[in-house]
Formats: sequence, C-alpha cells, structure tokens
Amino acid sequence: MKNIEHANFYKLWLGQSISLLGIQFTVVALPLFAIEVLKTSEANAAMLRGIVFLPYLIFGLVAGALIDILSRKKVLLICSIFQGVLFLSVFILAATNEITFPLLVFLMFVNGILTTFYNIAVPSFLPEIVTDKNNLKKGNAQLALSESLAVVIGPMLAGIVITLVGSTGSFSVNAATYFVCFVCLLFISRFKPHTVGSLKNANIKSVYKNIFEGLIYFKKHPVLEPIVSCGAVYGFFKYILYSILVIFLYKVMGLSELEIGFVVGSASVGFLIGNTIFLKKSKHMNHTKMLVYSAAVSVSGLCLIPVMGYLGTVYGIVAVSIIHGMGEGVFGPYAATIRQLVSPSHMLGRVNAVQRTLNWGAWALGSFASGFLVSIFGLQTTLFIGGFGTTLCLIALVRRGILKGTNIEYTSLN
Repeated sequence: MKNIEHANFYKLWLGQSISLLGIQFTVVALPLFAIEVLKTSEANAAMLRGIVFLPYLIFGLVAGALIDILSRKKVLLICSIFQGVLFLSVFILAATNEITFPLLVFLMFVNGILTTFYNIAVPSFLPEIVTDKNNLKKGNAQLALSESLAVVIGPMLAGIVITLVGSTGSFSVNAATYFVCFVCLLFISRFKPHTVGSLKNANIKSVYKNIFEGLIYFKKHPVLEPIVSCGAVYGFFKYILYSILVIFLYKVMGLSELEIGFVVGSASVGFLIGNTIFLKKSKHMNHTKMLVYSAAVSVSGLCLIPVMGYLGTVYGIVAVSIIHGMGEGVFGPYAATIRQLVSPSHMLGRVNAVQRTLNWGAWALGSFASGFLVSIFGLQTTLFIGGFGTTLCLIALVRRGILKGTNIEYTSLN
C-alpha cells in the first residue's frame, strides 16, 4: 500500500479490532447477565442476542441507500461515539441496579440500529482508503483476521473479567472500546471520498429509488445473489445454534464462565488458520469454487458441534469449532472482496446493505427461532436443528455463476 493508504487502513483496522474485542465481551456476558442478574428465562436470554440484529431487517436497506449519499467516515464516527455512550449507560444502570429486562432489550435494539449503519459503512468505506485491487483483498483479509483474533481473545478475556468482577463489568469495557475506535477513525485523512453528501441530498423518493436499484443489481448478479442467499440460510441456522451455545455450556455441561470463554473462543483458532490461508493465496483466489469448498468445511464443523455436545465432550466441541472456523475464515473475507470488486463504487453501500440485511437479519430470526425452539424441544434438540440446518446453505450457494466457477475479476453487470 502507499504510505498514506497504509496509515489510513491501519487506523481503521486498529479501531475496528478494538471495538470487536469489546463486542465479544458482550457476546458472553449478555446471556449470562440476563440469566444470573435479571433472572430471566433461558428462552428470553437466547432471544436477547437477536434484538441486536433485528434492526438489519428494519433499517438495513435504508442505511445502505443513505450511506451511498452521506460521508461514510462521518457515519462511522457518529455510530462509534453513540455506541460508547450507550454501553456506558448500560454499565451505570446495571451497577446501580436500575436496569430491567425490557430496558435492556430497548437499549440493545438502539445498539442494533447503530451497529447496522456502522457495519454497512465499514466495507463501503474501505475501498475509499485502499484503492489497489490486490491490497483490497489483503485489507479484507486483515479485517477478517482482526475479527478472528477478537473472537479468540474476547471470550477468553470475558471469562476472566466476569469471574473477577461479574458480567456487569464487561459493559464498561465495551464502552471504552467504542471510544478508542472513535479516536482512531477521527485521524483518518487525505483520501478521496466517493461523495461529499448530506441529508439535504436525500428525500423519501430518492432513497427508495436507490434501494430499488440496489435490489435489482443484487437480484440479477450471477455471483452476488447465490453468495448472499447462502449466507442468509447459513446465518439463520447458525444463530439458532449460537444463541444457546453459551447457555448450553453453562446449564447442561456445567462449565464455569472462564471455561465457557475458552470454548466459545476456540472457533477462532480455525478462523486464524483460514485467514492465513486467504492472505497467502488471495492473489490466486479468483474462482468462486473456493467459496463452495470453504462453505462445506464450515458447515461440517457446525453439524458436529451438537453431536459432541450430546456425547458430552468439551474437547470434541473445541475441535469441530476449529474446523468450522477454518471454513468461515476463508469464506468471509473472500465474499467481502467479491462484493467490492464487482459492485460499482456508487452502489457499494446498497450492495453491502442487501448482504447485511439478509444475512444479519437472518441472525436475528435465528435467535428468535432459537428461543421458540428451546421452549418446545429443549436445549439439546435445538442445537441439532441449528447445526444440521446449516447444510441447506450449500443448496442456495451452488447455483448460477457459482456453479460455473466464474472468475470474479470479470463478473459484473455492465
């Protein structure tokens, strides 16, 4: 990368990495806080995580249209500072015993709105500060690698923090990470933005016109549509499993908070391996068949998690989680690179919004479905439904341009 691009990227990377670390504290702490402190049911605790992703279904497409109009850097700055304030408020309310479950649901929903805009803006902003195609692949891989590291380290540190100070303390850590992220983003400079826009340039008619254009582009694209459809099916069933995994480890397998942190974080050892493969082979990864291979590896690991849980082997869960992580560690950054390469710059926000809305919206539906299934079938059976249900994503993936092994460098709608 050029010196200025290199500096800007690492400011984005550092802020993103630190905020992701805080998010992982919440992943472990939130269901435990709901059960231990607020004394809510297992079903409510499972659905609580879905509240964060619900705004993707409601605001995702609108967010994408606005992000194609507004300054993407300003969107990131506003979201990060408000999220810092929000989690600081959650910590203060929890520490003073003023928080209730309905209030926590509301605050997590607001956090979900901010997360929606932030996570759509990040991959849309990256091509503005990293303009070289090969460096863009490396940038996506490094961002995915930081996510993997956060998922490895975050739950493990969360287990230690919760053991020492309780689940309430994790909210203050999360708040601090967003403030650090804001400072890192603030110093990104000297790049060419896709637009110098404002809300004055937006009206209801133009926003809906932009949304419609993005949907049409996505629907007609021979590669984007199968990838995103696969991600939606995969995410729905994965989050049926993941929404109750912490609860299962705590209630059924009797693990401590510290042990849960290590088990949940183990999947990212595989992410690290997958990211390393992607970084080393990214220049040679042009054909979409790699997506099929990596998806199959990821799904096989998820299918075996409930099997190992049924057998009662913690080491087995760790091993198959690593296998799952290896596949996802390749699929995630590769799919993000494809979106950036085949989407026109002025439509990238909308394309990312379609992906986030369908994929992360599926996470919300999966979390809600998890709570419903737990109340009927119990934790063990729900784990099997989530794990084996992910195999259906392969049917959604192996179609159109993916089935033909299309070269992504030349796949666009001109």
